[in-house]
Amino acid sequence: MADGYNFGQNGPYYNGQMMLPHRFPPDPSGKSYYVDANVAAAGDGSSWDEAFSLIASGLAAADTQIGLSANRAWARRNTVYYCGDYISEALVLAAEKTDLIGVGSDGGSFPRVVGNFTIGTAVQGFRIINMGFMPTTTAPGITFPAGMHGWEMHYVTIFKNTGIANTAQLLSTDSRGFIMDNVRILPDNAGALSTIGFNIAGTTYGVGQCKITNCEIHGTEGLNVVDTSAYYEGAICKNTLIRATALCIYDNS
Repeated sequence: MADGYNFGQNGPYYNGQMMLPHRFPPDPSGKSYYVDANVAAAGDGSSWDEAFSLIASGLAAADTQIGLSANRAWARRNTVYYCGDYISEALVLAAEKTDLIGVGSDGGSFPRVVGNFTIGTAVQGFRIINMGFMPTTTAPGITFPAGMHGWEMHYVTIFKNTGIANTAQLLSTDSRGFIMDNVRILPDNAGALSTIGFNIAGTTYGVGQCKITNCEIHGTEGLNVVDTSAYYEGAICKNTLIRATALCIYDNS
């Protein structure tokens, strides 16, 4: 095939590297960092042999590197590869123009992180790919704060923790142009649901130019859209299963 793509016995390859289920070719423009939650001693993240032990370390390094004026890397994209099996880590930091990509296996095709991912400071161009998350508090499993435009999630699963009633499994506030593809927001093992599957909040930017495709969303309310008149042009939701005991889509826009 052209442009470096070919197919081998185990799946698609790009320039000799096997591609993950999301089928994104590796982005060579920036720097790669490696995180292995099972390493005995953390390294500098430059390779699997010198891997960081925490996702937070990898994201912090990627965010710092791409922002340094000496690197002139503003138009590039960094990559943080994560390998771990049901390891606890509460996250509060994302990284500018960075992909967080899960590799390895945790009884499936992606690693799972136990803990809430509550991003405190908005960044641009952050993507989460091939990851699983299980929150440990009633706060949303993943929170994208106001102004975090263009975030993306591909092949991400958010699990509900048994006995914990989350206000929402996913919360995005005033962030335009996000993309969700093949994202699963699940009930717990007993079938219990979070209050809201995906809560779209804020009154400034709405959900303009966002895209939700090929997803599975479970919640007492499936998809909740805030009451506002601001910027809903170009938003698409298609090929998505929404299961709810109240409203599948509560659209107040």
